[in-house]
Amino acid sequence: MLNERVSAAKKIAIELHRAEDAIDEAMIRIAQLAATLPTARRETNMSAIVGQEAMSKVAHALAAAGDVRQLLTDAHLALTVTQKEVGLGTRMFGAGVKPPAAALADEGSNDQALAEVAALAFAKAS
Repeated sequence: MLNERVSAAKKIAIELHRAEDAIDEAMIRIAQLAATLPTARRETNMSAIVGQEAMSKVAHALAAAGDVRQLLTDAHLALTVTQKEVGLGTRMFGAGVKPPAAALADEGSNDQALAEVAALAFAKAS
């Protein structure tokens, strides 16, 4: 039973981090687009009116991506509660500080596999 929970936790952690990375990448791309639009307008000596609706849509897209990112970080925190509820313990070490696996194992985890899950699931800052 423990091995199944550890395996599930690993899968969840991998997909969570992929989702967090994807939204970060999307935000970067949207922000780059938001910077390029007024720069291109200025370089071509166009009126401020030109492209305003598009600029507004891009700004809204960036704000929406920020909302999505917040929801993912909320889900990440909720999963720490779930992790404890299913008997895997809580292993939260702050913003990207990854303790050595040996330190995790010494902290009372059931086995080295739990230490690996903790390191994978919660030490990576996104």
